[in-house]
Amino acid sequence: MTADNHANELDREIFQSELNGFVPDNVLDAHAHIWSRSARSPIIPKGFEQFDKEITLEVWRRRMDELLPGRRQGGLMIPLAIKATQAIAQEQNEFASRQALSDPWCHPSMFVSPRMDPDYVRQEARRLKVAGFKCYHTESPRRPTWDSDIPEFLPEELVRVAGEEGLAITLHMVKARSVADPSNQYWIRKYCEEYPDMKLILAHAARSFNPRFAAEGMESLRGLQNLWCDTSAVAEAGAYETIIEVLGHERLLWGSDFPIGNTRGRYVAVGDSWVWIHGENVGRPGYAGDGGSVFTFNGLESLRALKRAVRHRGLSDNQIEDIFFGNLAGILGIKG
Repeated sequence: MTADNHANELDREIFQSELNGFVPDNVLDAHAHIWSRSARSPIIPKGFEQFDKEITLEVWRRRMDELLPGRRQGGLMIPLAIKATQAIAQEQNEFASRQALSDPWCHPSMFVSPRMDPDYVRQEARRLKVAGFKCYHTESPRRPTWDSDIPEFLPEELVRVAGEEGLAITLHMVKARSVADPSNQYWIRKYCEEYPDMKLILAHAARSFNPRFAAEGMESLRGLQNLWCDTSAVAEAGAYETIIEVLGHERLLWGSDFPIGNTRGRYVAVGDSWVWIHGENVGRPGYAGDGGSVFTFNGLESLRALKRAVRHRGLSDNQIEDIFFGNLAGILGIKG
């Protein structure tokens, strides 16, 4: 990832000309990462070192104002604790809780692992006043972890805790075909149906970086009343259109995937997969300039795709405001 992660003239021009009239004044982010300075490698993944060593709520808000200038923002603050020991995960969870609870428009999430005892997770969730859990495939015992079934990194015991406590779970499913994979479909439906008070958020438009996955798999999730998808990082309008058509606009949540949203590049569907293109792997795109100089923020590319999708589906201004604010506000109990 290029280290050029502050807004420049191109970013500001794209937002002003294309997106300023589209993005509402009030925005809730369903997928934002924050982290503590005291965190040790490998908690901060490769490529994130370019950002501030500590992402407080103040730093996050300042960086997000470069992506969405002039908006009042809040949302779900997710700790960054990938491949962490339980002690370090606890440190990051405590940091996220302290930061988020300082703002009534922000709520903390908590990183969980199958290595954690369910009673410990419940106690920590109550102590830290979290609104949800974040799991990740790197906690799975399977190798490679990208082939994991959902219970291998999100065991049912933790889903039960979330259901009994009325919490959300942010799920980044894996496997090559994401939501089009039968195993993912089975476990998502099983968890949602058996734990109706748990709120399941499928990250990255149900990981549909290729809209084909959503087109083939979303129908299997129709009718689940405790299921949502966030928009984080996806820049393919087709994925959003399918979610709106099958699940309804009420099931779509805007998300930045900060800091990914503030990096330069775009996820592009290719064949039956996708690629991340940026200034370091595309030598001279088109005719507009050299290397990274033509790339804007991934978050802006995602917003462009979302704008195309909602226009194609004929959504009203109020429905667009639901995607950016109302839907997540309902999950978190935030008053506008």
